[in-house]
Amino acid sequence: MLKKVVEKVTLRLVRNRWGYTPEELEKARSTGLVDAIGIGDLAYWIKAEPVCSRHCMGENYEGRPLYFDAMGGLIRRKCPPSICVHGLSQLSPLIYSYYDHMLRGEDPNRMIFHTVACTDPGLERGGLGTCTFRVSRERMPFFQFLVHNMRLVPHLFFWNRRQRGACRAAEAGADDRGPRATEFMRRLPMSPDELDAFLARPERERRLRAMERFKDHRIVLRVVEAVACPAGHAAGEEIFLDSAGRVLLEETGKDVCIMALHKAWFRVMLLLERMAQGVDDAEPDLAGPLFRIPISCFGGAWPLGACGRVLMIAEIREVEPRGPEA
Repeated sequence: MLKKVVEKVTLRLVRNRWGYTPEELEKARSTGLVDAIGIGDLAYWIKAEPVCSRHCMGENYEGRPLYFDAMGGLIRRKCPPSICVHGLSQLSPLIYSYYDHMLRGEDPNRMIFHTVACTDPGLERGGLGTCTFRVSRERMPFFQFLVHNMRLVPHLFFWNRRQRGACRAAEAGADDRGPRATEFMRRLPMSPDELDAFLARPERERRLRAMERFKDHRIVLRVVEAVACPAGHAAGEEIFLDSAGRVLLEETGKDVCIMALHKAWFRVMLLLERMAQGVDDAEPDLAGPLFRIPISCFGGAWPLGACGRVLMIAEIREVEPRGPEA
């Protein structure tokens, strides 16, 4: 009987807090997360503790953790006043691992991948500073439990209309018809209608023109350091991507670890941005100080984490033209 009452209260909180309709609530329940994290789990928080922090640009000092609630929401009053986004962004995969353990009824403190480094490799490797976090589950002190969860009480009675959102930016009016597609663009894996919609916005149109202009260039991820990499990546190796950002395994010559690519997309995106911005320039600027800073694989917390470490430099390099089929 008590279990059913607790379940009803939990579902009511979820429905009202996130602004779900009854139909949307059932759809959310199908993920398993709504039922996996119950009232009892609200008594715990997720702690991301800086276990190795050197010259961190935020205030993530060793011994000053970040705290998240059971659904991954940052508990701001328990965190430093300045939090570096380059560390915060890397915690998402570990919190998904936390969810996975909850869904299986396992203790999240048994996670194998529980440690992650921020995207900055540190001063000694060409960056500014770095911070490594270790994620664990910890019971809230009773007072903190009361303070944090009192904010949920209104949602027992009131539906949160604002939480539904309106996404007005996507409904702000139809795009104008863009320029005509080139032969290169028509060979892209998009339907004619999709291509027309893609070309209707200037930033998307510049992206396609950049793909065409730089089709004979490669984005190169060059490994400059590798320590204990289980996938066997070594210093001197190069991973090749085309002007669309696709990994070219045939040109790379070997399989590539997804952990190596996880953080590399940040730097690849910067290069794609430079290419699109410089598409009309005779000599586009495709270099700069940011590109001299090595970027780490997801296992960059070595030797504290569950993986090795690979550091890479991203650059753009011209290659021999590939012919009319390019």
